[in-house]
Amino acid sequence: MKTLHKPLQITVYQDVLCSWCYLADLRLEVLRQELGEAVRWSVRPYPLRVHDVLPTMREQRALVEEVERAQREPDAAAHLLSTDLWLGGDPPRTSVPALAALEAARLQGPQARAFLARAMQRAALEQGVNVSRSDVVFELASRVGLAMDEFSAAFRSEETRRLILDEHQDATHRGVRGVPTLVIGGRWMLCGLRELTEYREHILACLGKVSVPRSGSPERVVH
Repeated sequence: MKTLHKPLQITVYQDVLCSWCYLADLRLEVLRQELGEAVRWSVRPYPLRVHDVLPTMREQRALVEEVERAQREPDAAAHLLSTDLWLGGDPPRTSVPALAALEAARLQGPQARAFLARAMQRAALEQGVNVSRSDVVFELASRVGLAMDEFSAAFRSEETRRLILDEHQDATHRGVRGVPTLVIGGRWMLCGLRELTEYREHILACLGKVSVPRSGSPERVVH
């Protein structure tokens, strides 16, 4: 009789305003297709800008430099990344509302969340639109076909905001310091953007399909 194994749990911490997460999503999508039901994916919010304050000029320069570095990655979509989000005169004060929108969309199913996440990434990181604004959030949610009454109630709920902040605190206590961060099988943590081959090797190692990853060195999750 064939033994049935539980899917490998992978948690991806990300911020919708992060260009590195944009690229990581594209790389991980390849593995989602490859690995199918052998892996269960969970995407969780980790806001890089927690407090509701305008970025300083120094912070804006650093954010622009991050985007410019991401633009030099070999991914075909890297050239679509734009610095306009941070230079266009309406920079996001915080990423909490954008992430709250994704949690509100999640209540309508993982596909609804994924559609809204991709729409928000493209608007923010390709077109320079401030997706932390409520009017932009509702326009994008309507555009991807969400049930708007249900979405609006969840998005405006203080409980949704608290969930984002509580998750940020919990993830930080577990060793997450930035995004994208993958926690694989509750045992290994991969921080920062990695090559597709490295993601694949670490995941296959946890599935028992290869011995030891050959490149990079993940951080052990100890909490």
